[in-house]
Parts: sequence; C-alpha cells; structure tokens
Amino acid sequence: MRILTILGLVLLAGTVQAEDKSSGCGLGWKVTSRNSIVSSYVRAITNASTSSTSGMTSGTSGCDNHSIVKTEKQDIHYAEANFHSLMTEMAKGQGPYLKGFAIVMGCQGAQVDSFSSLTQKNYNQIFPMNGTNPSEMLEATKQALSSEGICHQSI
Repeated sequence: MRILTILGLVLLAGTVQAEDKSSGCGLGWKVTSRNSIVSSYVRAITNASTSSTSGMTSGTSGCDNHSIVKTEKQDIHYAEANFHSLMTEMAKGQGPYLKGFAIVMGCQGAQVDSFSSLTQKNYNQIFPMNGTNPSEMLEATKQALSSEGICHQSI
C-alpha cells in the first residue's frame, strides 16, 4: 500500500504543482527546489532527517531567524559581552551599559530608569554570593522584571 502511495505521488509530481509556502532554506532546498508536492515532501524529509534543523533555526542554512530568536540571542549576547560592566553598574543602579541592557531587554522611556532601580534593588538575587554566569544573570533579571511587571515585551 505504501509503495502504491509513493508511486502515485511520483506520477502526480509531473502534473500537479503545489504552491510551496516554505521558507526556501535548509539542505532540502539544495536537493530539490521544484515547487511540487513530491519535492516539498522530499525537502521536509531531508531537513528532518539530517542535522540541518539546528542550522535552519540559527540562520546558518540560508534561513531567516524568527524575530523571537533574534531578540533572545541579542539578550544573551549583550549579557555575555558586557557581563562585568553590568555587574558593576547594577550595583550602582546606573550607567551606560545598564541603560543599553534595559533597551535590549525591551524597556522604553521611563522604564529604563525603573529597570536600573529594579536591578539595583534585586542585585543579590541577580548576582548571588555563590557566583553566576551571563545566562543565569539574564534569567534572574527576567524573573525580576516579570515580578515587577515592567518591560513586558522582553519576557
């Protein structure tokens, strides 16, 4: 039965064209770029059965990053690149790196000052005595933002 289904699809591939709404990226598009039902199926199977899915979501296989992925990466990149400066400025409750971090986290206008005060107030939770890393600092900052209800678009 499966062979008949596949054979039927192959025969239809030459006559039926599908409007392909896929993004046009990943290893599957290197295998076939025709717009047919069978080629769409071949692309899906190729992309799913190879390790290209991580490349597809990270943007290295010719795929565009989704805006959620871009924002998330921007947050962690900023946290990693400016970790020590953020540690110092969060303790003070002010500074250019902290202001930049607030903006990266989605704060606007008066929220930037609220963000700075919040991180100073929650410094011991964001930077616990037993140490932390940029990823943990970012998560602790997001938790503090969530509990205070500011900069909602970053969470």
